Order: sequence, then C-alpha cells, then structure tokens
Amino acid sequence: MAATLSASYERLILMIVDLRTYTLKPGTLGTYLKLYGDNGWPIQNKFLPKCLGYYQVEIGVQNRVVHLWQYEDIAQRAKARAAMEADASWNGYRAASAMFMVGQENRVMKDAPFWPMKPASDAPPVGIVDKRTYFVEPGKTGTWAKLYQEEGMEVQLRHLGRCIGFYISDIGPQHQLVHLWAYKDLADRQERRARMQADPAWNAYLGKAAALFTHMENEILRPAPFWTPPA
Repeated sequence: MAATLSASYERLILMIVDLRTYTLKPGTLGTYLKLYGDNGWPIQNKFLPKCLGYYQVEIGVQNRVVHLWQYEDIAQRAKARAAMEADASWNGYRAASAMFMVGQENRVMKDAPFWPMKPASDAPPVGIVDKRTYFVEPGKTGTWAKLYQEEGMEVQLRHLGRCIGFYISDIGPQHQLVHLWAYKDLADRQERRARMQADPAWNAYLGKAAALFTHMENEILRPAPFWTPPA
C-alpha cells in the first residue's frame, strides 16, 4: 500500500488549487455577486484555466465567498494571473469591487494522495457543500493519509456519496486538510452523516485518527448563481 500511495502522490502533486476566501461588508453580498457574475467571472474564466467551485457561505462566517482555482503548477498560476492583472478590464472590475471587501486570503493546496475519488452509486447532486478543514499534528499528515486511505476512505465515501475535493496545504498555513462533500440539502447531509457515524467501521477508523488532529471546523456552502456545479 505504501508504494501505491507514494506513486499516486507523485502523480498528483503537480496539480495545485488556489483556495481563496473573501469576506465582504455586511449587506453587500448580493450586490457583489451580481457585479462579479456580470464582470469579474467572464474575465477570470478568460485567463485562469479552471474554476473548481465558487460558493457563498450559508452556515459559518457570514458575508463570505469561497472559490477554488486549479493550476498545473505554481508557474502556470503565476503566468495566468500576471496576464489577467495586465488586462484593463480586470483592473476596472477590481477597482469597482474593492469597496465591498473587508478581507481577502488564500492558500495554495495540493491534491491529497488518494484524490480524485470516484463518487458512490447513490451520489447526491451538488445542492450544498460541507467544506471541512482539519488541522493535523505537525509531522503526522503522511501517517493520517495512509490510515485514511486504508481504513476510512471507502467507508466515508460509501455513506456520504460525493467528495468534490480533498486537498493538503502547501503554501500558507501548514498541516491542514480541506475536503468538500456535496449533498442535495441539509436533510440529506444529516441522514448520510448519521448513517456513517453509526457504522462500526467508521468508529474504528476514528478511534485511530482522532489523536492525529488538533482542531476541526466546517462551513456549509451554497453554489454561487453563476457557477454550475459538476453533474
């Protein structure tokens, strides 16, 4: 298993994801999304290779958007963003949108060694997304990845149905995992997670994995109106 894990990791590490979180002034989220959808979204899609998701926070820190952009490597990211930032229309949009911003942050993530994961046969549509951020004990990420791939992944995927991203921090705060799970709605999430938490195999995995984490948090996201989730 270790050799397979290593080979998979080497294959996928070239893909990176720029995970960006923008916090907006209270009361401006709808206006910002309209401005971005009409102006910023088409420009970014002209220059940046692939958007993996653009969301607004439904449950969690309010007045916040979360978006993920995929690149082959850090060089492609730098080249694409430099071309975009040299475009007059982008700079016009950015000047117009600056008034909405309270804060902006980003992290560059790399694919987890087992990502991508094939959806289960009963995978739900992407109605809402549970974005989960787990903080791993320093030096234990590899230990966790091996344990999860061998004992946790199949059980979790069988119950939850559809993972739409599983990443490990590379540039920015370290020792973090970010994974995103799609559900039809909150009731679907509750039912699936209750079923998973009642599974002895999942609890056996948790008994080993819990000691590897220092902190966990999550947000419930809803797709932005201009972004079409994967089928």
